[in-house]
Parts: sequence; structure tokens; C-alpha cells
Amino acid sequence: MFRELFLNLCLLISLHYLLRFTFRAWPISTRGPHHTLRLAAFAASAVILMLFPAQVAPGVIVDLRAVPIAFVTLQFGLLAGLLVELPLLLYRAWIGGIGLYVALPSILGVVLTAALVRRYVPPVGPLFWRHWPNVILIFLFNGVPLLFLPDGVRLFLEVYPLLLVMNVAGALIGWGILSEWFTLLRLTGQWRAAAFTDPLTGLANRRQFDLDLTDLGPGDALLMLDVDHFKRVNDTFGHHVGDEILQELGRLLEQERRGRDRAYRYGGEEFALILREVQPGQLLRVAERLRVGVERRPMGSARLAVTVSVGGTWWTAATAAHLVACADRALYLAKGNGRNQVCEWAPDLSTIESASESWLPGPTSTTDG
Repeated sequence: MFRELFLNLCLLISLHYLLRFTFRAWPISTRGPHHTLRLAAFAASAVILMLFPAQVAPGVIVDLRAVPIAFVTLQFGLLAGLLVELPLLLYRAWIGGIGLYVALPSILGVVLTAALVRRYVPPVGPLFWRHWPNVILIFLFNGVPLLFLPDGVRLFLEVYPLLLVMNVAGALIGWGILSEWFTLLRLTGQWRAAAFTDPLTGLANRRQFDLDLTDLGPGDALLMLDVDHFKRVNDTFGHHVGDEILQELGRLLEQERRGRDRAYRYGGEEFALILREVQPGQLLRVAERLRVGVERRPMGSARLAVTVSVGGTWWTAATAAHLVACADRALYLAKGNGRNQVCEWAPDLSTIESASESWLPGPTSTTDG
């Protein structure tokens, strides 16, 4: 029996190496088809472990099937654990034998215990090692129903201690593999956030902006915003007030954008906003709402009246650089016409394709008040 359970332990460890690839980002998403496939993979791993059991009596088999089920319960809750357990129970019922009356209460006991333990310890993660006594607690009931079989006391004394040790060892090793993977995902997410987030405003930065530009399509639009007379603010009130204004402007853009839109700090006092699926004729209206929102909000600790100039353009089947150039030209026209206003550039595709240094066709604008 020891040999078969040891081979089952090796299989369990190998399965956990594969199961870790079902987790692709941190924090772990618990919605969508990918999560459903993940739960299915854990259910399949439990059934695979049952294919290579140790037979301790006619119709009675033991293995480490409870380990992946317990992990799902700890990580995602009782309902997820019961769902992942269901294929296992159906397969065990199909196998049949007197051991069925041991298997059903044993696995249910593991799931219920894991659900109770989950209320007092965090899900499996970098610090789960501190809670190793709870791992023993989760598997304590597994195998106890052996006592109710004929010659059950002998079977219990022969099987239960080894089964408990193997379950705990498998959980610590297998969950340790997942824990290290979660640490890597978390650190990778933090590094990616640092690389693609502006540290002052918390908005996406220029690097993220350049990436997102390549995903634009028909109906999308781009706005460029620039704080008027920002150098004067820094020279008069200090750079700390300038930073406060940039932070508050970043918060305003986050509040005003729709869920599918995205705001960026383009550089310095310049911001960008990518608008997804904007209705025809709505670009100027959105830009004007942002301009008025900034104008009406005193900003920074000095409660300064701040204005912005805004330039916008629609997506066309041209390069991202040309799209930014169009929005920039509309922005600088707004600044050249007196600031605190909105301009829209309506580029002509044929002109863009043939243009090098030449200006694109003229813009339309809305003036202040």
C-alpha cells in the first residue's frame, strides 16, 4: 500500500505543476469561462488520482483525490468545492463496491472542514505555511468511515495513519507549488503595474497609451488635454501645487470616463483619453464636458482656477502616430486660439497616407462660452 500511495503522491505533485498554469494573473479571477475551465481541471485531476489507487480490501481503495478538492474549497469557497467534487462522486459511484460508503462521507467531510477552516485562515498564498496545522485538521476525517466496514478497526489502524500523512504531505507540497506560482504572478503584476502606471496620478502612462493605440478601431476616438499656463502655476505656487493639480485632474478624468474608456498621463501636464465606440457627433460634447468640469473645480491646496485646452480626432485606418498627430494639431490650435476651448480635427484618410510634414485638412472647433 505504501508503494501505491507514494506513486499517487508523485502523480499529485505532477498534476499540481500542470494545474498552476490555469492561474494566469493576480488577483485570481473567479468569473468567466477561464475560471470554469480551471475548476474542471481540478475536478479532472481528482478523478485521475482515483485511476491509480491503492486497494486495501475488496471494493475499498484509497488515494489522494481529496487534496485538489480541498484546495478549491479553501481558495474559492464551499460551492466551488462541491461542484468540483461532483464528478468525483459520480465516478466513485460508478466504480461501486463497499468502499463507496467510505468514500462519500470522507470527501464530504474534507470539503465541509475546508470550508470551516477557510473562515479563519486566508486562501492558499505566500503565507499559508504558517497555518500548516489547519492542513492536518482538513484531512482528519478522511478515512474515518473505514471503522464502519466489516473488519473496520483493523483496516482503520492499517490505512488511516498513512493516508493522513500522505494527504498532508501532498497538500503541503502541491499547495506550496501553487503558492510559489501565486507569488510570481503577484510580483509580475506589481512590476507590470509599475511599468505601465504613472506614479504621480495613478493613470496609465505613455507606454500603456502606445500599446492601447494599436487596438483602436472604427467608432473610437482620441482626446488630448493640456493644462493651460501650467508653468506659471509651478513658478508662482511651487511644484508641489502643480503636482496636486495633476493628481486632481487625473482623478477627474477617471470619474468622468465611461467604463470602457481609458485615461492616460501622456507626459508633463498633458493627458490623453481614448474613447471607445463614440456615437457620431458626440466627440465634441464629451470633450466640452471635460473642459467645463475642469474649469468649475478649484484644484490643489491653493484652490486654483485651472483650465485645459482639448484636441480630439476620430480613428481612421492610419498609423497610431498619425492619429496622435491629428489630436495634437487640434490641441495646439485650441491653445493658439486663446486656450480653454475644444477643437476637433477631421483627418482625410487619403491626405494622411500621402502626407509627410504637411498639415492635414482643417479642424472644427467650439469656442469658450
